[in-house]
Amino acid sequence: MAKQNESIADGVATHYEDVEKVDHSIQPSKDIGAQFLARAASTQFTVEDENRVIRLIDRVLLPIMFISFGLQYMDKVLLNGASQFGIVQDLGLYDIVVIDKAPRLSLNKFSNVTLIFYWGYFVGSFPAVYLAQRLPTGKFSAIAIMIWGAVTMTTASVKTYAGFMVQRFFLGVCEAAISPAFSLITAMWYKPTEQPLRIAVWYASTGLGGLVGSIATWGIGHIAGALHPWQYQFIILGAITVAWGFVVLYLLPDNPVQARFLSQMQRTIAVERMRRGQTGIENTHFKSYQVKEALLDPKTWLLVVMTLSIQMVNGAVSGFGAIIVSSFGFNGLHSVLLTGGLGGIVFVLLLGFGLWAIYVPNQRTYIIMFACIPTIAACIIMWKSSWATYHTPLAGFYLLGFFSIIYVMILAVMSANTAGHTKKAFTAGLVWAAYCAGNGIAPLLVKTTETTEHYPTLFKALLVFVSTTLVLTLTLRVLLENKNKSRDRNGLVVEDDAARTGFEDLTDGENPNFRYSW
Repeated sequence: MAKQNESIADGVATHYEDVEKVDHSIQPSKDIGAQFLARAASTQFTVEDENRVIRLIDRVLLPIMFISFGLQYMDKVLLNGASQFGIVQDLGLYDIVVIDKAPRLSLNKFSNVTLIFYWGYFVGSFPAVYLAQRLPTGKFSAIAIMIWGAVTMTTASVKTYAGFMVQRFFLGVCEAAISPAFSLITAMWYKPTEQPLRIAVWYASTGLGGLVGSIATWGIGHIAGALHPWQYQFIILGAITVAWGFVVLYLLPDNPVQARFLSQMQRTIAVERMRRGQTGIENTHFKSYQVKEALLDPKTWLLVVMTLSIQMVNGAVSGFGAIIVSSFGFNGLHSVLLTGGLGGIVFVLLLGFGLWAIYVPNQRTYIIMFACIPTIAACIIMWKSSWATYHTPLAGFYLLGFFSIIYVMILAVMSANTAGHTKKAFTAGLVWAAYCAGNGIAPLLVKTTETTEHYPTLFKALLVFVSTTLVLTLTLRVLLENKNKSRDRNGLVVEDDAARTGFEDLTDGENPNFRYSW
């Protein structure tokens, strides 16, 4: 077969000849990219053509993922804001305990409804990963958004602590679909070098979602009607989410091959440019050997433990941010608004470091290690500083925003260094399950009976977990570097071989042309 595959990176046009000749060798179990290119007409494109396609993809996919993930994060932190608008009192999410012969407020029940959401998320993660691989990804994501929006609205009907526990668990199960699906979508449409910024963009919506959500919670909390303020908060956000799900159903394509916003030639470019990344696009066939490889791959477990560790910070901030800030001397309304300020900081940090990771190669692990330092400093400041004035502890609270960079770069490392569609999906499931576990455990560390001691149980644990993340990141970088050196000793990547294996749905472990990045 006459085939010329010249380097796009060098600005040379890529040209395909006689693509119909490979049609007989393409099996249905192969990557959808291989099946599409086997039927595609011969074409050629330049770097400018590719960049034009990337811009079109960004204009459609990034706003969809940004708004969707932002709405999901707003739903997560809504309980945090509702705690300042009567939900704790109305549903009996508190107890009065006696410590040293003095009565103190215990919010263990509030902790339980916070963490049960993430255990529902945990239970839903693996079915969600399986369905995200097997079903059309765009439609699956849209329907999941509608369902979780509807379940959010049902919060207003909850009357008891036990009922709220059940409702929050089921909400977690419903919301579990989006995060793994978006990880797969990012890997499906973008090269490994392009992924850090795109993941940073859609994950940055957690920052803006926290900011906008806090302002919206504050505003909705002033509605004077037949319902309690917190009930309006859940009804309005849930209704907006359901409506947005219909928009996603119409706009989000299942894969590049079916993208209506691209012409036939642009679809060919969108597919072919992914060949060089060796991670493929989509394969709906479940391959059990790839699950086994993921379980035996040491980098999988490094990523899982790193995620578990750093999400302990998020679990404390998203569930108890307003309560912690109120401990500095602010009233309920001001606490909600100041918590939203952390969201604005997270938004700026994620975009800034996402750009850094794009323009300076192999910086993801360095960025993680760098971001661990201010996160550690934030824990020390909040724990050990005087709370006689709010300036120092509030500065420490805002410094915690650096933790978000760490998780985005973990996702970028995972996406860029995991090949084979089943392995990608399963690894994403493990990482997002670890995300749930961290967020599900962290609320247990926030003991409101320790307010006067500045939450020592929480901050001691966070110092250990963030330090663990730093050490494991260095270990991961060394591991990936050594893997590349070992493969280079066995032979460098040959362009023609790389073009052949790009859409074979091979794992990173079995593909000799795969090279890791960090």
